[in-house]
Parts: sequence; C-alpha cells; structure tokens
Amino acid sequence: MIDNPIKIITIEDVMEMLSISSKKTIYTYIQQEKLNPINKDDWHIEGRYEFDIEDVVRLQEELKKPGLTTKEVAQQLDISVTTVNKYIKQELLPAFQEEYRGINCYFVNEEDLEEFKRTHEVGRKPSKRHFYHPEQNIALFQLFVKKGEEKEQSARIISVEDPIMAVTEQHEEVTLKELLHRGFEAAYEIESKKTITKEGYATFAFKQTAYAKSQLYKLMDLFYQYLSPTNMRITPQEEKEQFLIEIKPVLLTESAQEIVELLESVLVSGKINKRSRGIYIDSDLEVVRVKVSSDLKEELQQKAKELGKRNIEELLLYAVEKL
Repeated sequence: MIDNPIKIITIEDVMEMLSISSKKTIYTYIQQEKLNPINKDDWHIEGRYEFDIEDVVRLQEELKKPGLTTKEVAQQLDISVTTVNKYIKQELLPAFQEEYRGINCYFVNEEDLEEFKRTHEVGRKPSKRHFYHPEQNIALFQLFVKKGEEKEQSARIISVEDPIMAVTEQHEEVTLKELLHRGFEAAYEIESKKTITKEGYATFAFKQTAYAKSQLYKLMDLFYQYLSPTNMRITPQEEKEQFLIEIKPVLLTESAQEIVELLESVLVSGKINKRSRGIYIDSDLEVVRVKVSSDLKEELQQKAKELGKRNIEELLLYAVEKL
C-alpha cells in the first residue's frame, strides 16, 4: 500500500473552500499560477483537475492578505524584489506597511500596481503610452494633413504626453488642440489589430528629427496601418538620438521599390523579402528546441525571473549570446 500524505480535492471542493461560485475564477488562478493542480500536465487521464488541499489552504491565506506582497509584485513585473523596494522608497509605487503573520511588511494594492504597469516601462506587458495615446487614438509620428485649395499641408505628432504636440512643415511646434483648430485632421485612423503570435520582431533604427516630411515617417504610417500599436514597440535611445522600432512579422501589400529601400536603410535586425503580394517583413529568429526535466524547467523559470527575463526562451538566448 502506497503511503500518500497528500489529500486530493476536486475543483468543486476548491470553489467551496474559497467561496467562489464560478469555475472561471479557478481557471484564472491556475493561469496566474496562484493555484497549481497536481495533474496540470496530464489532467486528461483523470478527466479533471485535482489539487493538493494544502496548496488551496495556502491560497486561502493569501487571499486574506491586505494587498500584494513585494515578492508578488516582483513576479508580476518580472523584476527583483530589490527593485520593487527601490520603486517604493522613491514613491513611484504606492505601498503601505501592515503586520502580517507577525512581521511588518510592505503591501501594494492591486489597483495601484495596475496603474503603475500602465504608466511605467517595466514588466512583461510594457506600457505603450510613451508612443500611443489610447484615449485619443493618436500615435507618435502619426501623419496629420490639411487639405486646402492650393497645396496639402502636413504635420507629425512628436509627443503623445499631455499636451499632445505636433510639428508642422514649417517646423512650428503646436498642441494637438491648436492643430485641429487650424483644420488639420489625421491622415488615417489607427484601427486595433489582433495580436500577431509569431515569435520575434524585426528592428529598425530611426534618427530623431523634427522634420515633418521625413521620408522615414512613411514607414511609420505603414506600420500603424498594418500592425497598429498592438504589434509594435518603440524604444527611445537618447544617447544615440534615435528610436528603435520593433514590429511583428507582417506582409505589407505594397510594391514600391522606394519602400523596400527605405526599410533596408534603417533595418537593424530581421529580413525584408519581396513577395508576389507585396513586401514581407520577418524576424531573423530560428527555432531551436530542447527538452529538459520538469525540475530543471522550474529552475530555469526561477532564474529567468531573477534576471528579469520574460520567459525561459529569453533566458536561454541571453545565456547563449554570453557564450
């Protein structure tokens, strides 16, 4: 007879213990790794998830906490606890102290953490607010035009921080409000696109310029229209006076050789291929598969978090590049 000290319970038992009426909440906890079924990888054998009651009791206690611990905040942001404490001391991240299990600890409200993630470039889902204003649906370098009787005038958005600023062809910097008052309007509407799941990004480097008619900005117009900010990342590099533009693999149904030449002139990494239907931009990532034990996988996941990597793949790439 096998001595099994683990008391196994079902998802219905978990719902009762946590006073939860929806299975969806349990599945969310599993996805967030707050709950770990003992048969997570092979649940189909039993036809259901099964849990260790001690793990559920642990979650019960966590749910009673006054807020998120610094460790939990660090895990959500994929940074170290030391960095979290630094943000708290700098008053960048609101926190409060309260006794928990006999120890005076820092806690963070979930709402404050969500606000922090929305406004700061940390974590596995970096904020896009520095180059995209979702409420106004306006993006950095987006084209605005004024159609007149003589000649069409153009302007570019140069900052999406409040107040949103633009630069005209005459190198005049004006607020968005003033730009609209003068009769300018967006040359195109940025429509939200589905997330592209293919791995990797193609990277381009754009020199900072206040010249509204710069040819390179034509590429930004294409990126916004084909990809939307959902599938883009823009990182300012002040020391080099340039922006790094990272985009997911995409087919541009454009055929102009001028576009190909522009793309190639600022390409940092990735591939640009002419296709029958247009121009295909791809990352230069190649898949290398490796199988490891479950114990080693857990160690790698922990190491990735410690080093601020989003996942094991980023950790392994970092390690290989170091070699």
